[in-house]
Amino acid sequence: MTQDPNWYEAEYNPRLSVADAAEYAPKWKAWAEATRQSRPIRADLRYGQHPREIMDIFPVENAKGALVFIHGGYWRVHSKDVFSWAADALVDRGISVAVINYPLCPEVSVGDIVASCQQAVACLWKDHLTPVEKANLAVSGHSAGGYLTGAMFATDWTAFGLPAAPFVGGVPISGVFDVSPLIHTSINVEARFTPESAAALNLFTHKQLVDSPFVPIYGALESSEFHRQSEEIARLWPHTEPAIGFSNRHHFNVVEGIREPGSPVLETILRLLQN
Repeated sequence: MTQDPNWYEAEYNPRLSVADAAEYAPKWKAWAEATRQSRPIRADLRYGQHPREIMDIFPVENAKGALVFIHGGYWRVHSKDVFSWAADALVDRGISVAVINYPLCPEVSVGDIVASCQQAVACLWKDHLTPVEKANLAVSGHSAGGYLTGAMFATDWTAFGLPAAPFVGGVPISGVFDVSPLIHTSINVEARFTPESAAALNLFTHKQLVDSPFVPIYGALESSEFHRQSEEIARLWPHTEPAIGFSNRHHFNVVEGIREPGSPVLETILRLLQN
C-alpha cells in the first residue's frame, strides 16, 4: 500500500469527495431537534463521570426490541443531539432506540471512547432495558460509530456482568475497522493514533467475541478503502454476513437509510431484530 499521504487523505476523508458534505450536519441537527420535540424521550441519562457520558432513550411502550446507535464524526465531532433522528423509523416499528454520547478526541483517546461505549451498553442493559428489549437488542453506528459497533462485538461482556452475546446483531455503517491508515491523514491531528495504539485497536486482528450476526454496510459511492474495510471485516470475522454496498449512497447519506423504510440499512436492522 502506498505511503503517499495524499492518497490516504483522498481515500479516508470523505469531505474531499462529497461536494455538499458541509450541508449534512445542519440538516441532521434540524431533523434531530424535530425528533426530540415530537417523540417521547428519556434525555441525558448518565452512564459515566465525563460530562459527555450521557445517552438518550426513545422508548416504545411494550417494545419488541431495542437498538443502540453510536454516532460518527471520526471520534472528533458531533454528539447524540445530531442523530436523534436515527430513532424515527425504528420507534415507528416498535423498537426502542438509545442514542449514546461519548467524549471526543483529542481530549481522550479512541481506546477511551471504546471504554465509554462499553460502559454505556452495560448501564443501558442493567438499568434501562425491559426483559424483552434485553432479549432483542442490536447495535449500529456510522463511520467512527461503525468502528465502535465493531468494538462492541470484540468485547468480553461477561466482564461487565452481561451475557457473552448481549446483541442479536450488529450493523456497522461505513466503518473503518483497521485504523492504522488514518495515521497518514489529517484526521490524526486529533485522533492521535500511533503505530502501537492503532495496532492495538485494529479489529481485523481481534476476535469476534459476540457470536451474533454482524452485517457491514457501506455506500457504493464511497472510496475503495471504505469498500475494502467493510468487505475485509466480513471476510475475517466468523459470524459476519457479506458486506452490503448501498447503491447510489456516499459516506454522508448512507446513514440516512436508518430512517428510510425499504433501505438496506433499516431493513437489515429490522431483520436482525426479527421484526
